[in-house]
Amino acid sequence: MTHVRKLIDAALMTSAVLAATQFASFGAAPAMTGALISNNKMMGLLSPLTPPTADALPAAAMPAPAAASPEDVLHQTLGTYQGPLDPTFQTLEMAQLFDPSLQFIDWREVFNIAQLGSFDIPLRSDPAERENILLSAQAIDNRTVAPGQVFSFNDVVGERTEERGFQDGWMFEQGKLVRGTGGGICLVATGIYNAALLAGLGVVERHPHSGYVRYAPAGCDASVVYGLKDLQFRNTTSSPILLHVDYQTDKLGVQIFGTPPPIGYKVVVKPTHYEALAPSVVEKPDETLPAGAQVVEQTPRPGFDVTVERFFLQGNRLVRRELLSTERMEPRPKIVRVASSTLPAPTDNWLDAILNEASQDDSQ
Repeated sequence: MTHVRKLIDAALMTSAVLAATQFASFGAAPAMTGALISNNKMMGLLSPLTPPTADALPAAAMPAPAAASPEDVLHQTLGTYQGPLDPTFQTLEMAQLFDPSLQFIDWREVFNIAQLGSFDIPLRSDPAERENILLSAQAIDNRTVAPGQVFSFNDVVGERTEERGFQDGWMFEQGKLVRGTGGGICLVATGIYNAALLAGLGVVERHPHSGYVRYAPAGCDASVVYGLKDLQFRNTTSSPILLHVDYQTDKLGVQIFGTPPPIGYKVVVKPTHYEALAPSVVEKPDETLPAGAQVVEQTPRPGFDVTVERFFLQGNRLVRRELLSTERMEPRPKIVRVASSTLPAPTDNWLDAILNEASQDDSQ
């Protein structure tokens, strides 16, 4: 919750709260008893709700009216304030939190900060992969992106080397899973990509994996290779945004914060075409196997043909429609090793048959 604390401190310190706008990213404050509560408890009032489903995606980032420059105000709001609280601020905080009349206040209308997009990815148990994910998450967490600025995954995370602590994790190489330094950080890139899509930000560069991934919808993954493939997006809003990467035991969460969009404005990311491609079965003769035996050498994997688009909506009105990707992932066939053909079982006259064939050959 460090990022939320930074947002709260800066927002109260500047006292430059922008126009109150309802948004669905933060929960309302629970009732207070009227006694003075600590900053830590206050932070709990702003815990984000469960990320929305695909049918109820978060709103796109849009500028909100401001008394001061949106860039100046939100740049402070997004974490530039690092100093201690002065007595004036402490008095203000105590007066606000001690007043019993504030027990029903909706803190969503106090701080002009919204969660614009979020995406969660379940984590696997591979220790090396988890370490790589943690290193990249720490590099990106609490990163601010100014209006018009391009965020580059490779620039922020840097080169994945053993000297920097990265380990050999699972990665795709020409469609096959192999161990490589930094393997697993594509989960972080994929989380950022999807959160940026839902936040309505502009996509500058994105690459799909060469193999099938299960932690993102078809056509919505992001592959990164230092020096070759990058994930980049542009802050297309008029205010700074904040990236928060939350590393937990069982999942990785990515959230993007910024100024709230107008009520009724949202972004929907969905496939407009999807076709499942069934895998074939390939049999390979194997002389080392006993008659009738079979061994599965490669398990099958279905493929797909998908088109993903993004829709910007204002209420029930379509504002803009954007093609994100058109991709085809070929299915992986099932490969089975089978025993080679054998001679038919001998019969009572098998010797006569062989002798007859030999005599016919001699006469020619």
